[in-house]
Amino acid sequence: RMGKGGEKPESTKGRKITLEELSAHRTPEDAWLSYQGKVYDVSNWADHPGGSVIFTHAGDDCTDIFAAFHPVSALKGMEVFEIGDLDESVIPSALYANKFKPEKQKEFERAYRTLRAKIFAAGLFNASPLYYVYKVISTLSILAASVFFAVISDNFLVNMIGAVLLGLFWQQSGWLAHDFLHHQVFKTRAYGDMMGIMLGNLFQGFSVQWWKSKHNAHHAVPNLHASHTE
Repeated sequence: RMGKGGEKPESTKGRKITLEELSAHRTPEDAWLSYQGKVYDVSNWADHPGGSVIFTHAGDDCTDIFAAFHPVSALKGMEVFEIGDLDESVIPSALYANKFKPEKQKEFERAYRTLRAKIFAAGLFNASPLYYVYKVISTLSILAASVFFAVISDNFLVNMIGAVLLGLFWQQSGWLAHDFLHHQVFKTRAYGDMMGIMLGNLFQGFSVQWWKSKHNAHHAVPNLHASHTE
């Protein structure tokens, strides 16, 4: 289903919404977000491509986490949810501590965004295809060695070597799945998802969908217990 903002008339856009009012809408059933000075109503957006992680920032600003999780093209899809402009001129009385010192928070955000832009410009977010080819081949080689030691002999110690190698294979598969499912290897997200399903669902027996839901929340609000109790 589409969020309530997508069902509102165009006339609601442009109205001023204070930080206090924004903060009052912080549940999945009543979720407002701000992004670069605009406010969006994504209440009950069950069809959000990234899942329920969108609600971890309900009632708050999502500018930086949106940039971390989405390509620029995703902004076009947000237009239907827009309901107004954020008014930050009034300091709220009952929000997170960072909002009580708006200038200090703004200074921190500017520094973070400048650093992120420099990292992008330096190419530090660009993955090495050859490295991941090597990692996939070496990980499969560990599996092959594990099977070899499991079937070559009935000796307990030889079989235990196979068991240790199998554990190492699972560990390596887990971190490889982590990288592919973060979409840091392929520009086409579907390829990353397919590799994640192979390494996660097939090789390790866990649900990639379950993992992504939990792990995305971990990255979205790593230090906010109310939104991410795990």
